[in-house]
Amino acid sequence: MMPLLAKENNQQKANDSTKFSFLFNQEEENVINYKKGVISATKRIFKFLKRRKKPFSGIQHEKMRTVFEQININKQPLDEQFVMDELESIYLDHAVAFHLPKYIAHLNCPVVIPSLIGEQILSAVNSSLDTYDQSAGGTFIEQKLIDWTGKQIGFETPDGVFTSGGTQSNLMAVLLMRDAFYHKRQQHDVTMKGVSQAKGRLKVFCSECSHFSIKKSAALLGLGEEAVVSIPVSDQFVMDTEALESAILNEYINGNCPIGVVATAGTTDYGSIDPLNKIATIAQRYQIWFHVDAAVGGGLLLSNKHQYLLAGIEKSDSVTVDYHKTYFQTVSCSGFVVKDPNALNLISHHADYLNPKDHKDAGVPNQVDKSLQTTKRFDALKLWMTFRLMGTEQLGSYYDQTLELTKKAATIIQNHHQFELLNPPALHSLVFRFKPENMNDNQLNSLNILLRKKLFADGEAVVAGTKFKGNYYLKFTILNPIMTEENFEEILSILSRIGHQIVEEEKNIA
Repeated sequence: MMPLLAKENNQQKANDSTKFSFLFNQEEENVINYKKGVISATKRIFKFLKRRKKPFSGIQHEKMRTVFEQININKQPLDEQFVMDELESIYLDHAVAFHLPKYIAHLNCPVVIPSLIGEQILSAVNSSLDTYDQSAGGTFIEQKLIDWTGKQIGFETPDGVFTSGGTQSNLMAVLLMRDAFYHKRQQHDVTMKGVSQAKGRLKVFCSECSHFSIKKSAALLGLGEEAVVSIPVSDQFVMDTEALESAILNEYINGNCPIGVVATAGTTDYGSIDPLNKIATIAQRYQIWFHVDAAVGGGLLLSNKHQYLLAGIEKSDSVTVDYHKTYFQTVSCSGFVVKDPNALNLISHHADYLNPKDHKDAGVPNQVDKSLQTTKRFDALKLWMTFRLMGTEQLGSYYDQTLELTKKAATIIQNHHQFELLNPPALHSLVFRFKPENMNDNQLNSLNILLRKKLFADGEAVVAGTKFKGNYYLKFTILNPIMTEENFEEILSILSRIGHQIVEEEKNIA
């Protein structure tokens, strides 16, 4: 017969086992729980793929807010079946399905399966890519992919880090512009003493079509949004380089300090690529930092057919590449790459408990030395798994297909008398509007705004919207290689139908 004390000890162990059964570890019960959870989640994902026929349910934010107002965060565990059913009703049923061909709005690509496999592994192991003693092989995988990206750009000895996205990468670029200028031109220690405008305001130049993150970065870094000088663009939506040089000279005349220029390789709205070679020449002439925001156009590095469009990018000092836009990776997965590894020393900070200075002297590869983040996801694993399982050539063929589809879509829009195409196909984006006869710009603006709103509420297709010279336009962003010409025709047909319904309703009201 078991002694009473032994019974109590065994009962306590059983209670402890149940208490910690949610932790991911080697215990048999925990492993079983993990497998059950993964299988349950996978079933719901399969259901999402099978059931979803249109990219959006059409639910509006007012109704969604009402649903969440009725949910209370629980103190005690809830039944798994209930939780998964609830998740399905409040999230999966309404999540925008980027993988469907009628989703053609923003820079959201369908993802490749190797990236999902990488996501599963990196989330479970949960490595932090800040120091080598937390990541080991993960550090070298990230460095290898940054090196590959840099070599594709044309840098001889590149360095850099994976980031959360283009906004963070562009922030790093403007930070290095600022700090490099102070260090080299004014011998001012901005890290210790802060921003100084005693010798003139710092100025950054980019096109009027550049990403908003450049101005946001200037604001965050204490320069102010007014430090960013917007340069006019041509009819092809690319930076006017004569206007750029004139603007730089004007700032010198006004006693200010030009510190860098940002060229965009793939603008968000038009896919346009600034004249990189000409901008590089100007940047070199005035000895200012040259950054290329290739968050969108970085996919060209995969392409044997179209990589020439990035000619001149190798002359830059730094580059942003968003793998989660044009490499078919899950969010988030982005890179910031520099030509001169020493430039990253400007933002290094050594903490004794984490990455002491002697680690760097000993060659220990701590990614935190060159990162704005400390704790950092192992997002590089997703791209690594994609390259290893697919190869860069096959991935590049997916990318090339999206460029060909964009050209076909442009032709279809141009041949459709009810639509007006604003921009020629450069990369993935096409800006256009529904344009019935005998309507002025104000009427067309109201019509196209309402058209997109009604389309979104219907959910049959999802397109984006933007403005050009104060007028409202619709936008296709084509990043799905399985789309067909029939898909474009169908989406335009839906837009036309809804547009004509609006026109008729307005006539009846009048």
